[in-house]
Amino acid sequence: MKRILLTLLVCLLLLPLYSLDLFFEEQPSRTTTFQVEAAGGLYRDKQFLRQADLSFALEQNEERYRAVAQLQYDSLANRLEATDLSVSLFTGNMTIKGGLFTHPWGSASTNHVVDVLSSRNLRAGFVDDLEAMKRPSLMALLSSYWEDSSVEVVFKPGFLPSYLVTEGRYSLIPAAFASAAVTETDTLDLTSWEAGGRYRLSLGTLDAALLYYNGHHPEPGFSVTAFDSGTFAPTALTLVYTRYQLFALEGSLFLDPFTLAFEGGFFLSEDEEGTASSLYNSKFAYLAELSYTHPATSAFLALAYQGKYVLDFNTTNPMDVDNLASFDGKAYENTLILVVEYPFLEQRLTTRAALTYQVESEGYALLAGLSYALLDDLQVFFKTTVYGALGSKSSIYKTWDDNDSLKVGMRAWF
Repeated sequence: MKRILLTLLVCLLLLPLYSLDLFFEEQPSRTTTFQVEAAGGLYRDKQFLRQADLSFALEQNEERYRAVAQLQYDSLANRLEATDLSVSLFTGNMTIKGGLFTHPWGSASTNHVVDVLSSRNLRAGFVDDLEAMKRPSLMALLSSYWEDSSVEVVFKPGFLPSYLVTEGRYSLIPAAFASAAVTETDTLDLTSWEAGGRYRLSLGTLDAALLYYNGHHPEPGFSVTAFDSGTFAPTALTLVYTRYQLFALEGSLFLDPFTLAFEGGFFLSEDEEGTASSLYNSKFAYLAELSYTHPATSAFLALAYQGKYVLDFNTTNPMDVDNLASFDGKAYENTLILVVEYPFLEQRLTTRAALTYQVESEGYALLAGLSYALLDDLQVFFKTTVYGALGSKSSIYKTWDDNDSLKVGMRAWF
């Protein structure tokens, strides 16, 4: 209900921009776009896959402001959501943006470890678009730009955690908690505020940035409030979100046609001693990526290594949230990511593939696809997704093994 009220409130705030133009003398430009995407296919367990989405975008631009409204309707789930409801004001070298939107932090193209302003949306599993796996947040962003540097300051009067998928083929609930009653925490009040900033500097072929953020872990921990007296299985849980402070560095080194990107940070948990089993511990997270873009064809190839190390990791308590979130009960994680994209026929035909391999769990996810532009505003596509593991170790990749899928669809713009 709060999300619906927030969406309606921001829509009402945007309406004057499209009708009164905020008394600006210059006639603004308006752009309206509709997108329809329909697809059908099959899962590995022989269940049919269906998709029918409608997107609507309205953008108004003037020299001193921009207003954006983007809505997405999932007709099969009968679900309407706002992906961007924002207003930007421009004055000199400064931009002030407010509303419901996503804003990326990080320098890599395959994945991020410092992109903390938006939580995750895995209701459709892994998809081939990082932005599509983000959940927009209500925030205010102040940006200031100079010739070789920029500063961003962000404030959120509360936060939206990652979607907790509790049922269906993409459920993230451990089997031991499947029958437990879950009590959610209100995260949209001022006591759950988040704030931070980023300073970026360009030095020739090097772009680097320092980041600080005071926020929350987007995935919940939990406090068990009741057990079954016979089996000792949890019957009641309260979700808990861990506050942390992030101190991070990101950057890119351009060695045309190669780019070396790096991200790394220290997440200082509110549970500094690592003694509370319901809170996530402090951790180091890091990522390095080498990419290549062919100058003539725009073909793209990237290889990335991503890892993390959790401090004060508890190996004796199986109910500790860090233990439950780990791969194979390890305090560390190591993941390899390979991405390939190649356009053909003057970029009308594009092939893409992304492979993720998680070392500790031996789990993998393969996403591959092909798209062909019949017209400038009409595209057909084929996509396949494969989850699995080389061994028998449990992980999200193993759990989603039956979610392997093939689908064919069409995308049109109006």
